Amino acid sequence: MEEKVFTAYIGDTDPQEWFQSCEGKAVLMPVLFKVSEEVIEDKIEEKHAARIEAQIRGKMKAFDFFVTFNAVDDTLNKIMKWALQEEEYEMCSKIKKLQEKTNEEDYF
Repeated sequence: MEEKVFTAYIGDTDPQEWFQSCEGKAVLMPVLFKVSEEVIEDKIEEKHAARIEAQIRGKMKAFDFFVTFNAVDDTLNKIMKWALQEEEYEMCSKIKKLQEKTNEEDYF
């Protein structure tokens, strides 16, 4: 059975603006964090994290977000930056533990 991917519909909002907005980050960052945990814990090469759907010039468009094992450190750094700004200290602690795990010598 195929796993359900988080999907958000943002209507006719400009996707780039939404991705960079506080609202967009508040939606995406926790999802990306959860999927990053799964990628690290289960050593998954790539996992589909989210799909954002928008109406652009009258046509439905979809934007997919993936977390990859090779780039998970960069993803965690971006999530950490957001979590610090939003004072999500519990998430910061979890991110730090995941970063330490990926830095272990025998992890990869």
